[in-house]
Amino acid sequence: MNVDLTDKVMVVTGADSGIGADIVKLALESGAKVVAVDINPNLAASAHGRLGDLTRNARFVVGDVATEETHAQYAREAFESFGRLDVMVNNAGIGSTRRIHEAPPEEFDRLINVNLKSLYWSARFVVPFMKKHGGGLILNTASISSVAGIPLQGIYAATKGAVAQLTRQMAIEYAPDNIRVNAVCPGTVDTPLLRKAAAEAGDPDAFLKMLADMHPIGRIAGPEEIAAMFIFLSSDWATFMTGASVFVDGGFTAQ
Repeated sequence: MNVDLTDKVMVVTGADSGIGADIVKLALESGAKVVAVDINPNLAASAHGRLGDLTRNARFVVGDVATEETHAQYAREAFESFGRLDVMVNNAGIGSTRRIHEAPPEEFDRLINVNLKSLYWSARFVVPFMKKHGGGLILNTASISSVAGIPLQGIYAATKGAVAQLTRQMAIEYAPDNIRVNAVCPGTVDTPLLRKAAAEAGDPDAFLKMLADMHPIGRIAGPEEIAAMFIFLSSDWATFMTGASVFVDGGFTAQ
């Protein structure tokens, strides 16, 4: 099975590291044109360093997905540079590792704005464009925490549960417009964010082993393993899927 994304235009948020960076890489390798979005001011240089000549089919938008202007900017970039927008990947997100009552209000607000409200802003700009051009696909990054209670995932889990429900709601709302909406729910993934959390835990090796042991498959995922699902869902092999939350979690939620 070959995945060919030639002529598809994708926007990917959280594009500079982890899952997002691998989505961009695989999408470009599969022939897509990509607008990469990230808060890192060195986004373009970082991507050029990793991807080299592949970036000829990429454009870069630096911005915070918690703000309306970032969404207006990447939608404008997609249409001005490539003339369309076929796939919107709402991947940007941040975490929290506190018990709920210990999280300060500003942390709660920040997680809501980045992990959840960003999907609202995205819809405000992307859906009208997709409707005008005959349809499209929206993919949201959720989590195993959207359905499972995991210690210290309180506020983060609440945002991802909301992402999963918003995905279902959007799928129903926009099916008549030929816009499909799905979520990908990763298990634990080896990303810079996870490595930072491991370092903060005091014993990184023990922390990572604990996480690996929680997954029946006996390890955590590489970001490319999760990115591959986004690429499949973006392809013409997945055109009957909408409203789905696809778990790529090493068996975690099967327990």
